[in-house]
Amino acid sequence: MANPPPMTVASALPRALPIAVRIVARWNALAQRLPPVTAIVAAWAVLVLPLVFFRGYNSDEGLAVSIARAAVEDDQWLVPHFFNSRLIERPTLLSWIIAAVSEPFGQVSQVSARLPVALFLLAGCLLICGLLRKVGASVPASLLGAALFLACPLVVRSYVTITADLPLAVLLFLAFFLWWSGYQEGAIGTSRWIAVGVVLALAGLLKGPQPIAYFALGVSVFVLGHREWRQIPGLILAGLICALPLAAWYAAVHASGDEAAWAAFMRLRPVSSLPGPLAALFGTLAETLPAALLAAAFLLSFSFRRPSFVRPGLVAALACYAFAAPLVILFWPGGSTARYYLPMVPPLCVLGGLGYDLLSAWRPQIVAPVLILTASLLAYALGYSALSPFMPAQFRQAWIDAEQMTKLVETAPGPIYRVGDAALNVLPYVPGRILNARSLAELAALSGPAWMVMPTDQADALLARRADKLHSVMRIGEDEQWRLLRLDP
Repeated sequence: MANPPPMTVASALPRALPIAVRIVARWNALAQRLPPVTAIVAAWAVLVLPLVFFRGYNSDEGLAVSIARAAVEDDQWLVPHFFNSRLIERPTLLSWIIAAVSEPFGQVSQVSARLPVALFLLAGCLLICGLLRKVGASVPASLLGAALFLACPLVVRSYVTITADLPLAVLLFLAFFLWWSGYQEGAIGTSRWIAVGVVLALAGLLKGPQPIAYFALGVSVFVLGHREWRQIPGLILAGLICALPLAAWYAAVHASGDEAAWAAFMRLRPVSSLPGPLAALFGTLAETLPAALLAAAFLLSFSFRRPSFVRPGLVAALACYAFAAPLVILFWPGGSTARYYLPMVPPLCVLGGLGYDLLSAWRPQIVAPVLILTASLLAYALGYSALSPFMPAQFRQAWIDAEQMTKLVETAPGPIYRVGDAALNVLPYVPGRILNARSLAELAALSGPAWMVMPTDQADALLARRADKLHSVMRIGEDEQWRLLRLDP
């Protein structure tokens, strides 16, 4: 398909604001200076690589890292283990990838844990740009699609975050890319459906079967709406290929009582209340700016002014993929949170790139604010990344606590027991035997030597019971909410 005509200032309508025209013209000039892949890799490197090395574990990242440690150190590959506890809510492909990368080095490091997620982020940018170029978008529009992805607040927080959400979004979009590429060429062969099934299987092994609905619902709505009956056998084939490894994993790890944990994780039996539809809608909109703004402007404009360089089928497919599953999630019992909608971001970015080609000359006053917002968010992300080496207390508190703790444990060896969520992001840095304790009573009955990490109030209670041999050594955590205790022999 031929590229759209180049945007020029002369083609802008007279009522377009001069400053908006200049902003669009400057972006066009800038985007033409470097090959798209070079520009994307360079932007990814400066935004992300410092965080790979200097952003300590935070949020709930320690969980995935600890599962990877159990695979490398204790050979617990098939059944995920969080220290000495089974954790079988879902398959943990991300932890397996981290473990495989770390295996040659004998230990899981921060770099080996963060690098896979960072590479998935780069793959997402390249997929968005690649799809836009494949359907005939201009170079500025294609680069803007990748920039919208990098600037999305939901994605900024996920640059190197060791959770399955970002890799899942990228793999699901890869499945869409493979499917659409075949559809655009006029036929989707068996080999392509097999490839789609394999990619969906990998996505399912990241976080269980439910998120696959992004692809299954989106593509099914498109297929049924366009009466593409010949695609139904291929969809069934891809679904079977996807289901086989998932079913095999659940069957292999199953033990009595696991069904309740699976149902809770899949929110079939919600154990906590998340934001309702209205709060989730506005929260997700804020988290997906500026891609959501430009995508919405494109969809509204496309219904009135359909350019020849955009195939209507593509817009319908992207819209089905982006919105069919989120509508179900939005009204799911128990509520939802913004990260559930991360797979919606790549198609929004593609729609935003198409919107740039449609609106940049026709309505630059719509496009220019989006360019400014995108640049501002990227500048924030760049500043955050650039500061990471120079602010250890803000970026590496868990790392600092772990270094102090490691020195103490090495001078007086012993197993380390933890209670609840204590030191979730500190202990993955600490070598040695780490165990989850079931209760304070279990710890009270222990014989030393041993180390214990627990919340301050529980530490005070235990110290009162074992004042003869138990003593406090150091406080741990950004708010010093945990204590490290030493139990002498």
